[in-house]
Amino acid sequence: MSGKRRILGCTAIFFFLVLLIFGLYACTGSRKEAKEETPQVAPVIFGETQEEIRIEEMHQRVFAQLGGYKGPESCYACHQEAYADVSMSYHVHQGRITASGEIAYLPSNSADVGMYHRWYPLSNLDHKSEPEKHWKQMESIFCAQCHPGGGVLKPYGMDVDCLICHQKSGYKGGQGLGRTPAGIDPRGNMIQSNGARLASLMMAGAAVGGDMDEIDLSNIAVKAMEGVELRVGKPNPDNCNFCHWRTNGKRGTRYGMFKGKPTDVHYAAGMRCQECHVTVDHQIGKGKILDAIGTPELRGTMKTCDTCHPEEPHTGEYADELNYHMAQMACETCHIPQTYPAAKRINWLPGMDMEKMMEQYEWMMPVAKLFGMASPEMMTEQINEMIQCYKSLKPAGFKPTYAWYNPDIIWKQIPYPNADRNDPNARIWPFNVVDSAFFSDGTDPEAVAAPDSFVNSHPVPKAYVARAGGKGEEDTTLSEMRSWNDGQYASAIIRNPPIYFQQFHSIAPASEALACNDCHASSGRMDFAALGYTPAEVEDLKQLR
Repeated sequence: MSGKRRILGCTAIFFFLVLLIFGLYACTGSRKEAKEETPQVAPVIFGETQEEIRIEEMHQRVFAQLGGYKGPESCYACHQEAYADVSMSYHVHQGRITASGEIAYLPSNSADVGMYHRWYPLSNLDHKSEPEKHWKQMESIFCAQCHPGGGVLKPYGMDVDCLICHQKSGYKGGQGLGRTPAGIDPRGNMIQSNGARLASLMMAGAAVGGDMDEIDLSNIAVKAMEGVELRVGKPNPDNCNFCHWRTNGKRGTRYGMFKGKPTDVHYAAGMRCQECHVTVDHQIGKGKILDAIGTPELRGTMKTCDTCHPEEPHTGEYADELNYHMAQMACETCHIPQTYPAAKRINWLPGMDMEKMMEQYEWMMPVAKLFGMASPEMMTEQINEMIQCYKSLKPAGFKPTYAWYNPDIIWKQIPYPNADRNDPNARIWPFNVVDSAFFSDGTDPEAVAAPDSFVNSHPVPKAYVARAGGKGEEDTTLSEMRSWNDGQYASAIIRNPPIYFQQFHSIAPASEALACNDCHASSGRMDFAALGYTPAEVEDLKQLR
């Protein structure tokens, strides 16, 4: 073979390997090149006291003496009490605790199903039937990109990483590349995440082929801080947004930035999250939203609108009419006029086989590293592309769905605002409604009789769905699911319940709130008939007085 032909042959093999490595789990869409982000000057600065500045400078001296951040043990020597508190906080134990309050390392010992099951009711996860290796891999290799370590992650060497909340100038992890500020530097520039934490987790899993007896995540925290200026202090909203922009993705609202502009009047005023989410012993206060039923002892422990605003906050010409509306409508209904990209449909019919994925990555990663294709940015882009197999989005500016919701009713099934206009404690709230598609095993009579209802039923594990036909790339058919493994799921059904995610944040000032004719007009955004009003009432409500 001539030298020219050998070069062409090697080139062809190189491109084949690249396509194989980075196209194996991507179902559709072309990969966009990762762009280097130019730092933007933050339009919002969160004030610091002289004491906070002193604490930041003190920690900088400590890290300089240590030769940099050496992981969580760098903090424990001085912060033993805080470490004990945060180790038992909800953000660490993820709802997985025993009846006596200890960490439940096995789901069967848990008094609560935990975030792995509840975080997204569409995630088709059920510890009772899910392969143990699969849920352990999901917790350690995917969920750990946000959760600070400790708790159920501690057996894999990943202890509580304080800097995931307390590092102010750019925590390098998660899928926030170019989308959500990860911090603000001393000059007021926003720092973007480059995805290093997720990439490090994937590489750690790939290194051992997903073998949970061999996986070691003890060095993840150190990798995430390589090359980052360490600035330790009170968490700013961008620390929270580093993980919680995923929550925003369910709701279409956010507390932070979008295309360089503040999305919430409170954020624009420089308010930190914990000013409303009152935090005691590292337990962060919660509200009474529909889809957060865990840790009932924390329910309602945060401030509400009327904590700071008067009972009748409206003044001016139409004050009486607006204050009257507050008996029927939540503040968010009028004060969230703008929505942002949010989930439109979640489709788990292709399935996801984490075990097979890690086995493939074990031999793929060395090749990717050899050709410089395993950078955090590129891996983050590939993960985003893979997620397109399961998730489609609504664009910014979509109209919410309005429904009656009573916050004193704890709904333990698929989130649904199960109240009506006759409930004296219910008000109209805005929701993002997400379409869903997933397999259930067909053993729940209620789900069989009404597949689109809100009963939980028994989802088929995602790994089995993938093995039955979809391979994580295309929808598994009902016949493939029912015939798989000698008919293990012969009674399987496909379910499509809508999922309601309550909207909060993105609060607009009075001058930008919805006006009367946004609802009270023939083409108004509110569906009064769906809210339970009679045809005559609907006709009357659509007339602007």
